[in-house]
Amino acid sequence: MDQLMSFFVAGTTLLLAFLIFANINQTNSKVNRWFVFFILCIFLIQFNDLLEKTEFLKIRRITNDFLGIVDFIVAPVFYFSVIYFITPNRKWQIRDHFHFAFAFIILVLLSISLLIEIKNPPRAEDKENAAIIITVFNLVFSCQVAVYCIAAYREITVYQKNLLLYTSDTSETNLKWLQKVVVCVLIITGVWLIDNVFKLAKIYAFFDIIASAIYLFGIFYISYFSLKQKKYYPLNKQEKEQIDTIISESSDLEGKPKKLISDKDLQEIKSALIHIMDNEKPFLNPELSLFKLASQLDISSHLLSYVINNGCDENFYQFINRYRIEEAKKMIQDPGMQYLSLMGIAFEVGFNSKTVFNTTFKKSTNQTPSEFKKSNLLI
Repeated sequence: MDQLMSFFVAGTTLLLAFLIFANINQTNSKVNRWFVFFILCIFLIQFNDLLEKTEFLKIRRITNDFLGIVDFIVAPVFYFSVIYFITPNRKWQIRDHFHFAFAFIILVLLSISLLIEIKNPPRAEDKENAAIIITVFNLVFSCQVAVYCIAAYREITVYQKNLLLYTSDTSETNLKWLQKVVVCVLIITGVWLIDNVFKLAKIYAFFDIIASAIYLFGIFYISYFSLKQKKYYPLNKQEKEQIDTIISESSDLEGKPKKLISDKDLQEIKSALIHIMDNEKPFLNPELSLFKLASQLDISSHLLSYVINNGCDENFYQFINRYRIEEAKKMIQDPGMQYLSLMGIAFEVGFNSKTVFNTTFKKSTNQTPSEFKKSNLLI
């Protein structure tokens, strides 16, 4: 039964890798290559586990040893898949090779030990030492996965925070699904570590089935979110440079931010900004970005971000969505707009997501849109 579950998990993983590689939705093709590599690594780990449970190959032990190198590749591959989701145009750097240095060392050591084993057959004590070494490597593998997952999670968190500096709608560039995948990978690794350290599968036959079921559920979980991802349009070189400057300055806001313009100029640009917002209502465009709004004011996005941060005490996301919520409140209170549903109003004022509309509205008014509408109807 456990062999059947392992076979099913390995087959499902291989199918997922094919689906992502096929890229049916034609989304993020370059980025997906790293994610496919990550899924293939999971497949090889599961396939290696399946070989250990069978007598399929006479050279099974050698095959297992070399397939085991994948254990030390999967974590950095997953980390880079996250990094390239965040920065699709990122170029490979020489120092990136060092992430795979440990796997290379293991490959060299395995090759040397294989040559030694051919000349000198292993003794009984050598097999005992090998068991200890395998346990140590399992711990190292788990620690490596944990470290890379934590690093990946932090990178996504910072990315999510920085999105609010230049976009008014994060639904197309949101990577919360990838955070869920990180957590899922940590859970799978934890179950795997418990199984290998305490040898529960050998003590309790049902544990191997439970572990395989968790692995399978994890694969389905990853599959769902990876195949559901939306098309991501990366920033061009000029936008990237401006955003990097804005991000670096925003991190210093708690201290003394660099003064770009005089207070008088700041008030003048702020007045022009409010005039455009009140009269032209650019916030109704769901794809409004810091760059598009800056072009309407004929100033740099860097300067516009400075004005919004220091003149309005808000980031770009908060500033735009505040206007959208105020416009939504007016439409809800307008008798001539009663033919529109709350979701219709959300779309009209520039929101693309019901969840974001409800969350933002509640945060602004301490009421949900439906509660606000009901209270105004009573009035």
